[in-house]
Amino acid sequence: MVSAKSVTTISARDARCLLMLGQGLRDDPARKATAASVCRCIERMGFVQVDTINIVERAHHHILMSRFDGYEKHMLTKLLETDRKLYEHWTHDASIIPVACRAFWHHRYKKSERRIKENGWWYSRLGENPRKLLNHVLKRIRDEGPLMSKDFEHKEEKNGPWWGWKPQKAALEYLWHTGKLGVTRRVNFHKVYDLNERMFPEQDCHKLPTRVQMIDWACNSALQRLGVASAVEVKQFWDLIKPEEAKKWCALQARKGEIIEVILVSADGSEPKPAYAHPDW
Repeated sequence: MVSAKSVTTISARDARCLLMLGQGLRDDPARKATAASVCRCIERMGFVQVDTINIVERAHHHILMSRFDGYEKHMLTKLLETDRKLYEHWTHDASIIPVACRAFWHHRYKKSERRIKENGWWYSRLGENPRKLLNHVLKRIRDEGPLMSKDFEHKEEKNGPWWGWKPQKAALEYLWHTGKLGVTRRVNFHKVYDLNERMFPEQDCHKLPTRVQMIDWACNSALQRLGVASAVEVKQFWDLIKPEEAKKWCALQARKGEIIEVILVSADGSEPKPAYAHPDW
């Protein structure tokens, strides 16, 4: 437990302001909205969650509309589908992420592959010969170009409104989660899949970061965007690393003076909590 006498105390109000600053909510919403300014905003935020809920508008557009009075949906579409400044993958949920982050995601691909192989549901959806199915789906996309789930014929057995996937749909999602395919665009919110090397030919040639480099990036960039956070919250931001990795990183960086230990006052009057911040918070 951090001693309140030896560290800075940060009020709930200051912590709230720091979080709003990191998430672009303290900027002038009347500033000019362009594809470039929207991209800078998402890079600053880290990511925007993609949501299927469509009340008035989909949630990711609401997030950006709350930061720009003049935001229009085509700006995000251009960044995702034409400029390739952003791409769609997974944080704690499906998200729109700056393309500069892609190099760190190969660690997630490996984690997802292990998780899926250990999950009986996935393999029951992939059928009796998963490898043959995955190779078939990849070959069709390689030969024919971007495809949707509906482009693969199969007598689908519905097991529920969300998860009654035919084998080809499960294969497409498996290949997306493990980094073989990307989402090149959406049509009526349905994913259109393509090879990552076709979507990002130059980036996929770059040297991939080590796990140590990825942990450092994930923790440091999360804390920058959160302002003040516990090790658990640092881990949860990108959901790329293990809780013990975030805890070890925070303790090491605090000893080195790269970040500082603080006491965060709770807004609800409960006991103040130990947390971390950058020294220039």
